Amino acid sequence: MASNVPDLKKYRQEKQQQADQDFIELLECYNSWLKRNTNLREKVRAKHLFAELADQTVEDLEEQPWKQYFEDWFAFDYITIIGTRLFDMFVKENAKNLSPSKIQLSGLILTAVLEPFQIIDRNNNTILATPLLGDDEKRLTSVYELDATSSETSHILARTVHCGFEDRAFSPMVPLVLPEQHDIIDKWKSVSKEKEAENQRLRFMKEHGASWLTFAATRSSF
Repeated sequence: MASNVPDLKKYRQEKQQQADQDFIELLECYNSWLKRNTNLREKVRAKHLFAELADQTVEDLEEQPWKQYFEDWFAFDYITIIGTRLFDMFVKENAKNLSPSKIQLSGLILTAVLEPFQIIDRNNNTILATPLLGDDEKRLTSVYELDATSSETSHILARTVHCGFEDRAFSPMVPLVLPEQHDIIDKWKSVSKEKEAENQRLRFMKEHGASWLTFAATRSSF
Protein backbone atom coordinates (compact mmCIF):
# COMPACT_ATOMS: atom_id res chain seq x y z
CA MET A 1 0.00 0.00 0.00
CA ALA A 2 1.46 3.32 -1.05
CA SER A 3 2.15 5.77 1.71
CA ASN A 4 0.35 9.11 1.65
CA VAL A 5 2.91 10.67 3.96
CA PRO A 6 4.52 13.60 2.12
CA ASP A 7 8.28 13.56 1.60
CA LEU A 8 9.09 16.73 3.52
CA LYS A 9 12.83 16.49 2.88
CA LYS A 10 12.30 16.29 -0.88
CA TYR A 11 9.76 19.13 -0.74
CA ARG A 12 12.20 21.29 1.20
CA GLN A 13 15.01 20.57 -1.28
CA GLU A 14 12.80 21.44 -4.25
CA LYS A 15 11.63 24.68 -2.63
CA GLN A 16 15.22 25.60 -1.78
CA GLN A 17 16.37 24.93 -5.34
CA GLN A 18 13.59 27.13 -6.69
CA ALA A 19 14.40 29.90 -4.22
CA ASP A 20 18.09 29.76 -5.16
CA GLN A 21 17.23 29.83 -8.86
CA ASP A 22 14.96 32.85 -8.38
CA PHE A 23 17.68 34.57 -6.35
CA ILE A 24 20.41 34.02 -8.96
CA GLU A 25 18.10 35.07 -11.81
CA LEU A 26 17.15 38.23 -9.92
CA LEU A 27 20.80 39.15 -9.32
CA GLU A 28 21.66 38.46 -12.97
CA CYS A 29 18.75 40.60 -14.13
CA TYR A 30 19.88 43.41 -11.84
CA ASN A 31 23.49 43.17 -13.03
CA SER A 32 22.31 43.51 -16.64
CA TRP A 33 20.16 46.51 -15.71
CA LEU A 34 23.06 48.06 -13.82
CA LYS A 35 25.38 47.84 -16.82
CA ARG A 36 22.81 49.62 -18.98
CA ASN A 37 21.92 52.29 -16.45
CA THR A 38 25.16 53.16 -14.70
CA ASN A 39 25.95 56.86 -14.90
CA LEU A 40 29.67 57.56 -15.22
CA ARG A 41 29.50 60.69 -13.06
CA GLU A 42 27.66 58.76 -10.36
CA LYS A 43 30.32 56.07 -10.40
CA VAL A 44 33.16 58.58 -10.12
CA ARG A 45 31.40 60.20 -7.16
CA ALA A 46 30.77 56.76 -5.62
CA LYS A 47 34.43 55.76 -5.90
CA HIS A 48 35.53 58.79 -3.90
CA LEU A 49 32.92 58.11 -1.20
CA PHE A 50 33.81 54.41 -0.99
CA ALA A 51 37.55 55.10 -0.91
CA GLU A 52 37.00 57.39 2.08
CA LEU A 53 34.86 54.81 3.90
CA ALA A 54 37.29 51.97 3.26
CA ASP A 55 40.40 54.11 3.83
CA GLN A 56 41.80 53.26 0.40
CA THR A 57 42.87 55.37 -2.56
CA VAL A 58 40.64 55.70 -5.63
CA GLU A 59 43.45 54.11 -7.65
CA ASP A 60 43.29 50.98 -5.46
CA LEU A 61 39.69 50.45 -6.59
CA GLU A 62 40.87 49.61 -10.09
CA GLU A 63 42.61 46.46 -8.82
CA GLN A 64 41.18 43.22 -7.43
CA PRO A 65 39.88 42.49 -4.88
CA TRP A 66 39.04 46.14 -4.19
CA LYS A 67 37.34 46.57 -7.53
CA GLN A 68 34.94 43.75 -6.61
CA TYR A 69 34.36 45.19 -3.13
CA PHE A 70 33.53 48.58 -4.63
CA GLU A 71 31.21 47.17 -7.30
CA ASP A 72 29.22 45.33 -4.62
CA TRP A 73 28.92 48.45 -2.45
CA PHE A 74 28.00 50.57 -5.47
CA ALA A 75 25.26 48.10 -6.48
CA PHE A 76 23.59 47.78 -3.08
CA ASP A 77 24.61 50.58 -0.69
CA TYR A 78 25.54 53.68 -2.66
CA ILE A 79 23.01 56.52 -2.41
CA THR A 80 22.72 58.41 -5.70
CA ILE A 81 22.64 62.17 -6.13
CA ILE A 82 18.83 62.04 -6.18
CA GLY A 83 18.81 60.24 -2.82
CA THR A 84 17.96 56.66 -3.73
CA ARG A 85 19.84 53.37 -4.11
CA LEU A 86 20.31 51.76 -7.49
CA PHE A 87 18.68 48.45 -6.53
CA ASP A 88 15.63 50.34 -5.33
CA MET A 89 15.45 52.08 -8.73
CA PHE A 90 15.75 48.71 -10.48
CA VAL A 91 12.89 47.18 -8.48
CA LYS A 92 10.56 50.13 -9.06
CA GLU A 93 11.30 50.09 -12.79
CA ASN A 94 10.89 46.32 -13.19
CA ALA A 95 8.31 45.42 -10.54
CA LYS A 96 5.65 44.54 -13.13
CA ASN A 97 7.97 42.01 -14.75
CA LEU A 98 9.13 40.31 -11.55
CA SER A 99 7.41 37.25 -10.10
CA PRO A 100 5.96 37.44 -6.56
CA SER A 101 8.86 35.35 -5.22
CA LYS A 102 11.40 37.72 -6.78
CA ILE A 103 9.55 40.74 -5.42
CA GLN A 104 9.80 39.16 -1.98
CA LEU A 105 13.51 38.48 -2.44
CA SER A 106 13.96 42.06 -3.63
CA GLY A 107 12.58 43.31 -0.34
CA LEU A 108 15.09 41.19 1.55
CA ILE A 109 17.96 42.41 -0.63
CA LEU A 110 16.96 46.02 -0.01
CA THR A 111 17.45 45.50 3.72
CA ALA A 112 20.66 43.45 3.50
CA VAL A 113 23.77 45.12 4.92
CA LEU A 114 27.51 44.60 5.05
CA GLU A 115 28.05 43.07 8.45
CA PRO A 116 31.06 41.58 10.29
CA PHE A 117 30.82 37.94 11.39
CA GLN A 118 32.93 35.78 13.66
CA ILE A 119 33.63 32.39 12.07
CA ILE A 120 32.78 29.30 14.12
CA ASP A 121 33.36 26.60 11.52
CA ARG A 122 34.10 26.19 7.79
CA ASN A 123 33.03 23.52 5.33
CA ASN A 124 33.87 24.00 1.65
CA ASN A 125 31.83 27.00 0.45
CA THR A 126 29.80 27.22 3.66
CA ILE A 127 30.71 29.08 6.83
CA LEU A 128 29.04 28.80 10.24
CA ALA A 129 29.29 32.24 11.81
CA THR A 130 27.70 34.61 14.27
CA PRO A 131 27.32 38.39 13.74
CA LEU A 132 29.96 40.34 15.64
CA LEU A 133 27.21 42.69 16.81
CA GLY A 134 24.70 39.91 17.55
CA ASP A 135 24.48 36.35 18.83
CA ASP A 136 22.40 34.36 16.33
CA GLU A 137 24.34 31.69 14.43
CA LYS A 138 24.05 31.59 10.64
CA ARG A 139 25.19 28.95 8.18
CA LEU A 140 26.27 31.07 5.24
CA THR A 141 26.65 29.68 1.74
CA SER A 142 28.31 32.10 -0.66
CA VAL A 143 27.25 32.68 -4.26
CA TYR A 144 30.91 33.57 -4.82
CA GLU A 145 33.96 31.35 -4.55
CA LEU A 146 35.39 31.97 -1.10
CA ASP A 147 38.57 34.01 -0.87
CA ALA A 148 41.40 31.69 0.15
CA THR A 149 42.43 34.27 2.75
CA SER A 150 39.13 33.70 4.58
CA SER A 151 40.46 30.33 5.75
CA GLU A 152 43.23 32.17 7.58
CA THR A 153 41.09 34.68 9.49
CA SER A 154 38.49 34.34 12.22
CA HIS A 155 36.24 37.16 10.95
CA ILE A 156 34.60 38.08 7.65
CA LEU A 157 32.52 40.92 6.26
CA ALA A 158 29.46 39.72 4.34
CA ARG A 159 26.08 40.78 3.01
CA THR A 160 23.50 38.07 3.66
CA VAL A 161 19.88 37.30 2.88
CA HIS A 162 17.55 34.51 4.02
CA CYS A 163 16.70 32.72 0.78
CA GLY A 164 14.20 29.88 1.03
CA PHE A 165 15.21 27.97 4.14
CA GLU A 166 18.87 28.98 4.15
CA ASP A 167 21.16 31.99 4.47
CA ARG A 168 23.03 33.13 1.38
CA ALA A 169 25.94 35.57 1.20
CA PHE A 170 25.69 37.52 -2.04
CA SER A 171 28.60 39.89 -1.58
CA PRO A 172 32.24 38.84 -1.53
CA MET A 173 33.06 37.35 1.88
CA VAL A 174 35.86 39.71 2.84
CA PRO A 175 38.37 38.26 5.31
CA LEU A 176 38.94 40.63 8.23
CA VAL A 177 41.79 40.92 10.68
CA LEU A 178 40.38 42.54 13.81
CA PRO A 179 42.56 43.58 16.74
CA GLU A 180 41.48 42.32 20.17
CA GLN A 181 40.86 45.89 21.29
CA HIS A 182 40.20 48.85 19.08
CA ASP A 183 38.41 52.13 19.73
CA ILE A 184 36.57 51.92 16.40
CA ILE A 185 35.18 48.46 17.20
CA ASP A 186 34.08 49.53 20.67
CA LYS A 187 32.43 52.61 19.19
CA TRP A 188 30.65 50.49 16.57
CA LYS A 189 29.21 48.20 19.22
CA SER A 190 28.05 51.17 21.28
CA VAL A 191 26.52 53.03 18.33
CA SER A 192 24.89 49.83 17.05
CA LYS A 193 23.07 49.36 20.35
CA GLU A 194 21.96 53.00 20.33
CA LYS A 195 20.68 52.74 16.75
CA GLU A 196 18.91 49.48 17.57
CA ALA A 197 17.01 51.24 20.36
CA GLU A 198 16.09 54.03 17.91
CA ASN A 199 15.10 51.55 15.17
CA GLN A 200 17.83 53.11 13.01
CA ARG A 201 20.38 50.28 12.98
CA LEU A 202 19.59 49.19 9.41
CA ARG A 203 20.10 52.70 8.05
CA PHE A 204 23.32 53.07 10.05
CA MET A 205 24.72 49.77 8.74
CA LYS A 206 23.71 50.57 5.17
CA GLU A 207 25.54 53.88 5.28
CA HIS A 208 28.62 52.81 7.24
CA GLY A 209 29.04 49.04 6.82
CA ALA A 210 31.87 49.51 4.32
CA SER A 211 33.91 51.12 7.11
CA TRP A 212 34.74 47.59 8.31
CA LEU A 213 36.88 47.26 5.18
CA THR A 214 39.54 49.24 7.02
CA PHE A 215 40.27 45.86 8.66
CA ALA A 216 40.27 43.82 5.41
CA ALA A 217 43.03 41.21 5.28
CA THR A 218 43.41 42.03 1.59
CA ARG A 219 44.34 45.67 2.17
CA SER A 220 47.22 46.85 0.03
CA SER A 221 48.85 48.22 3.17
CA PHE A 222 49.02 44.81 4.88
